[in-house]
Order: sequence, then C-alpha cells, then structure tokens
Amino acid sequence: MKNKSAFTFIEVMVAITVFAIGVLAVLSLITQNLATLDATQSRTTATFLAKEGMELVYNMRDSNINKWLPWDCVLVPNLLTGNWWTIDPDQVCVWNFSSWSKNQILQMSFSPDGYTYTLPVAAGNTFIELWSGNRLYYTRWDIWWHTIFWYSSRPIKGQNPTFFSRYILFTWVREWNVILPRESILKVESHVSYIKWTKTWEVVLESFIGNY
Repeated sequence: MKNKSAFTFIEVMVAITVFAIGVLAVLSLITQNLATLDATQSRTTATFLAKEGMELVYNMRDSNINKWLPWDCVLVPNLLTGNWWTIDPDQVCVWNFSSWSKNQILQMSFSPDGYTYTLPVAAGNTFIELWSGNRLYYTRWDIWWHTIFWYSSRPIKGQNPTFFSRYILFTWVREWNVILPRESILKVESHVSYIKWTKTWEVVLESFIGNY
C-alpha cells in the first residue's frame, strides 16, 4: 500500500513538471511572436517614413521649379507671397542642396504651415548623435471634423519624441574619379533610424535628384 501511494505521488510530480514545461514553452513562444511583431511593425513604419522623406525632397524640388526658383532651394520659413516669379531667389532661399562643399544633412517634414526643417549640420556624426538630433514627433492637426496625424520634425504643443529619427543626406555624384556638377545632380539618401529598448535599426533609401 505504501509503495502504491509513493508511486502515485511521483506520477503527479512528473505530470506537474511536464505541464509547467509546456506552459513555459507556450509563454516563451507568445513572447517571441510579440517581439517579432513589434520589430516588424517598427521596421515597416521606418520604411514608410524613409519613403515619405524622399517624397518630401522631390515635392520640394518640383514646387521650386513650378515657382521659377532654383530646384535645390530651401525656402525661408513662414514665407508668404504670391508673386514667386518677381522675387529674388537670394531673398527666399535660406540655403541650397548643392551649395556646400561638404556632405550635408537636412531634417524635414510637412506640417499645416508647410515644410518644417532644421538647418543642415555636418554629416560626420555618430549614430547616437544623429538619432538624438533628428527625432520625430507624432502630432495631430484638426481640420473641421477630421483629424490628421503625422510625424513632425519639430515638437508641437510639447509632444514627446517618438522612437524614430529622420534626416536627408545630400552627397555629390562621382563617376569614376570625376565629380559630376552638383548644381545638376545629387545623390539623396533618406535615413530613418530608431532605438527601441535594446534594439537599434536604420532604414536607408537612396536615389538621385536633379534639375529636371
């Protein structure tokens, strides 16, 4: 009788152990799936933000050409005027994509007031410096009964910065050992990076932009 009782207790302990291992395996799988889903969502958002940054640059170039301004013109902030063809470009362009002797970066987004950006700085900074200096803010804009959400390069009403950072890098185009005229064509890169917990990642889209 004693042997039978002891054998039953051992069976119960084995069953509990097997059950605990199964529960832990399921919990581990759920945690891993959630982490994978979060990483995929973050990378997808970063890719869309990088694409948006590229489209903003092209939109700025096309708008400049339509206004008879230099194609690489970055307008003076909050500039309001209707007769673009009568304006001296030196008075409306705070800087130009191709005017610097070094690679420069531009952090830009679009808001209800138009393009928002920070002046370019040297591109030879570390990943952490570039990420912390070009953070994006998630904000909202109410139009009548509609609410539009977007990522802004500047804080509005004190929003906290997101995990994401974005900047646009302009570099010269080199063909063999010859640098092509930077007034005609430039290489443009849209960089979006993020630091989330212990994960760091960067998405880079590359293209060319010119006076056409």
